[in-house]
Amino acid sequence: MSRQAQKLRELIERPGATDGVAVWDAFSAKVVEQEGFEFLTILGSMVSWSLIGRTDTGYITQTEMLDVARRIVQAVDLPVIVDTDDGFGDPLVVMRTVQLFEQIGVAGVIIEDLKRPLRCSALGGGSMEPAALMVQKIKAAVEARTDPNFVIFARTDDYEGIDEVISRVATYAKAGADVGFVLGLKSVEDMERVGKASPIPLMAIEAPDTNLPLVPPDKLEDMGYKLQLYFPSFCHAARALRSFVRELKKDLEDRTKLPSTKGGLAPIEIENIMGLEKDSELQQKYLI
Repeated sequence: MSRQAQKLRELIERPGATDGVAVWDAFSAKVVEQEGFEFLTILGSMVSWSLIGRTDTGYITQTEMLDVARRIVQAVDLPVIVDTDDGFGDPLVVMRTVQLFEQIGVAGVIIEDLKRPLRCSALGGGSMEPAALMVQKIKAAVEARTDPNFVIFARTDDYEGIDEVISRVATYAKAGADVGFVLGLKSVEDMERVGKASPIPLMAIEAPDTNLPLVPPDKLEDMGYKLQLYFPSFCHAARALRSFVRELKKDLEDRTKLPSTKGGLAPIEIENIMGLEKDSELQQKYLI
């Protein structure tokens, strides 16, 4: 049985809510861990942007997400949740998806009911697959896991109205989903309705600069959202990188001056985040 899956179960079952951060690689995961957060989620959008340079519309594959997840699981000691889009296929493919991610030590996976091409309701433009198909995927996922602590997240988006969202969450819970994950709700009132009606714990996502409402953590907790996931990590990193590159390009137009390249983390700081002190101890231990 997975220690990380058990830790995630304990976070869900303990009183109060728990905060986590979305990540895309081992470095971002280690930063999140070292700053004291208790879980992290690998989002397909961030992996698609950073790994293959494509939009978040379903390009990322099962093997690509598996490779990223394996590296992150090996780098941190936090429970890792992985966004697997629509499970990467039909219910039989979903079974294999669950088996593969469970084998590498992931604590849980998110499976969504969006229809391809995938379009997150936080940005708009998508549509839903039939609830009956998603039910079969959830049942397949539950059957495929060997560790009962492994968490199955069922994601649904508000493309067909709040009543349909509430109905789907209840239906997916009955099929065996452990946690609901609802995106695209248009108001705080809708979030509260879903939270109060859900028969299973919920995960919320805070994503500024989208059409999602932003809610203080204490209010989310009161609504029934046990896991609170914060999205902007990649957005801040992207802004910092673009700002630096723009300034560098501007400075380099004057070929007589040193460009301004200060302001980032020093290489030694990054090495320390990666565990340089521990490496140095081991090198001394095995020095010939």
